[in-house]
Parts: sequence; structure tokens; C-alpha cells
Amino acid sequence: MQDITCRMDNKQYIGFDPGKSGHGVMIQDGVVTKYRFPMIGNEYDMQGILDIFRQFDKDNCHIVIEDVKALQGLLGAGNWSLSQGKTILIMCCVALNLPYTLIHSKTWQKEIWQGVKIQQKNTGKFTSAGNPRMKTLTKETTLLAIKRLFPEVDLRVSERATKPDDGVCDALAMAEYCKRKFK
Repeated sequence: MQDITCRMDNKQYIGFDPGKSGHGVMIQDGVVTKYRFPMIGNEYDMQGILDIFRQFDKDNCHIVIEDVKALQGLLGAGNWSLSQGKTILIMCCVALNLPYTLIHSKTWQKEIWQGVKIQQKNTGKFTSAGNPRMKTLTKETTLLAIKRLFPEVDLRVSERATKPDDGVCDALAMAEYCKRKFK
């Protein structure tokens, strides 16, 4: 009888959701590790973020960063914070020679939402055909998909939190997208 050895995929697949309440998630050997962005008051702790990136193996990882764009209806400060967070993440990758890819949210959502009922809400408006206009609830749909894919992962930011965190869910979804696309 022949012995068959299965080699685990120990590559690090990492997803980052930019923003001051953003998170990073790494999937390696089936283990999910969460990283909360370190802050000093209301400002990014850039040295702390760089220290997180130093943990990644540049020869055995791939990082996906959400390619955030200007959001309609948000004040300039909100857009600035997202843009600043994205830039810090990119510069950490550049400084440490880590491979990364920018991914638009609709790209990873299309992949991760497969087989999940898209959650929608009536806007109270109507289309030209008289049908109710619906809005896609992206956070709720992502949460459904992530709970299906990772039923045992704690999606809270801490033991004291009572609800799953949007940043953790999005970062885990991007890490899973990374795993599927950058093997």
C-alpha cells in the first residue's frame, strides 16, 4: 500500500478593508486571524499598521486591498479617511515588497455572494414601469455569505461585542476571494 501525503496550503491569503474602523484578515492553513487597525486617538497608528504587515511572508502571501472610490453622499472627510487608509495599506505593501492587488467591492462581492439570496430593501420609490425600487443591502448579504462559508469564525471585533463587525466580514470575504483567485 502506498502512503499518500497531503501538503497543506500554507500560503497566507490576506484581505484588508480600509477605513478607520477597518480590519485585516489572514487565512492560512484553514486558520483565520483578524487584525484590527491600530489607532492613536482618531488617527491611524501607521507604525502599528506597518508592524502588522511585517508579520506576513513576502515569499508566501498575497494581499487584497479594497479599492475604495469616492462615495456619493459622504462628506469629504469620510472619503479622505477611506483614501488615506487605502494609501497606508498600499505603502505598507510597497515598503515591505509584499504582493498585493486592489479589488473593487463589486468584484469580490460577485464571487463571495454566489449561492446567497441578495438582501434588499424597498426604497419607497418606483421604477418607470411602476415596480418598487429596491436597494441591495451589501453588508447583510456579505454577512450571510461569510456565515455560510465560515460557520465557526467569530466575526466580532472583541469578546465584549454583541454583533458581527462589518469590517471583519468584508476583510474575511476579501481574504477568501484572494484564496480563490491567487493560489
